[in-house]
Amino acid sequence: MAKKSKGPTFSELLKRPTWSEGEARVSGEHAVRPGKYNAAGELIGPSGRPILLQQEFVTPQLAQELVERGALVAHEVCGCGGWTGCQPSWLPEEALTRLRSAHAPVLVEDHGVPTWIDVWGSDEGQVVYLHGDVRWGDEFL
Repeated sequence: MAKKSKGPTFSELLKRPTWSEGEARVSGEHAVRPGKYNAAGELIGPSGRPILLQQEFVTPQLAQELVERGALVAHEVCGCGGWTGCQPSWLPEEALTRLRSAHAPVLVEDHGVPTWIDVWGSDEGQVVYLHGDVRWGDEFL
């Protein structure tokens, strides 16, 4: 006769929530904070899905092309890259509509802060992330 295990059965294990469905995603350092960085340094998109860095230091022309194709735009003005507790701001749809027909962004660098553009993304799409002093159309970000 087989010895009965004291642990949960395989079917019981399958019914338990996964890590991403459990308490850690709600209150731990990896907690989802839509549109912000969480305590673990992960950037979470507005929909609540993590987004990952795809390309650093892209040209303004590439940023324009991506926005014309539907990318979202996030920005932070201090030039820290979001690593000092600074959280990104997200452009609303009305501003994105204006940017799609504007000229490419200009890296102004008037205030002496680091200024660059990154591209982030997930399976939901891409994000053009502006850092520092950037002017794009009528928007000064």
